[in-house]
Amino acid sequence: MSAAPLFVLAAPYSGTTWLVARLGMHPELCALPELNLFMADRVGELLEIAALDRGPQLDGLLRAVAELEFREQSDRSIEAARIWLQDRADQTTAELFDALVALATPRRLVIPDAGSPMRPMDLRRLIRACPQAALLHLVRHPWTQGCLLAAACEERLFVPPDYKDYAQRPPQLDPQIPWLRANRNIDALLRAPATHWRRLRFEDFDADANAHLLDLCTWLELDAGGESMAAMAQPQCWCFAGFGPRSAPYGLETEALEPPPDAVRALADAPRLDQPLPWRGDGLGFADETRRLAAELGYPT
Repeated sequence: MSAAPLFVLAAPYSGTTWLVARLGMHPELCALPELNLFMADRVGELLEIAALDRGPQLDGLLRAVAELEFREQSDRSIEAARIWLQDRADQTTAELFDALVALATPRRLVIPDAGSPMRPMDLRRLIRACPQAALLHLVRHPWTQGCLLAAACEERLFVPPDYKDYAQRPPQLDPQIPWLRANRNIDALLRAPATHWRRLRFEDFDADANAHLLDLCTWLELDAGGESMAAMAQPQCWCFAGFGPRSAPYGLETEALEPPPDAVRALADAPRLDQPLPWRGDGLGFADETRRLAAELGYPT
């Protein structure tokens, strides 16, 4: 039986794909795209939500099932994965997760999740489904995260309502809202007794990936020999790297699929907490509560 899964919990656009792609190359791990599995109690309800949304919310789950059950990611295997899920409509999402664990065995699942942290109910479902899971809280500077999220949303026809500031008329996108909400919810979850967790700043990982991968291997009791470390140095070989087939192309952070323009990247890479926010038109900066939490997470003003 495989060890308890690892969930990488983060606010949207915090770099989960970059980290998980590296971990996914470790021979003892099986890293998946974002599953968005815990939006509902039952698989049928999850499929109904996805049908109403008509977006890419289940692309990661479809790609995961296609790869694990049908050993390929193609339009044909995505359709087979869709039928596979429909056949399990009466199951709970916890039972479906157990099925994915079984398909991955003996490898240990790694799941990036920037959706559940937005909703405490989803996090509770996650913990009920896998109470022994290891939790890695990945954080990113709110300025960097905000610049990347704002740039990505410029191309979207639909922006999630919980990304918007309703104090403005009309309501406007403000990435610090999902950053604050998700990190607060994760922080509250990690305060529960007996929770097996770590926290990692994406900036630290980006500056010295090998050192932090070695540390994570030690924490998770994984092999940290030369072959395993060399494998994790090739994230481009992860089976989920890049776009999926046409019928389910997404499941990863947009930043990893469509790199932002150079100007956006340059702005994002110059983080600060005391300046007007470039995505707001009113000249305001970060809210006091955002700055306080950022400081607690290791980002000084």
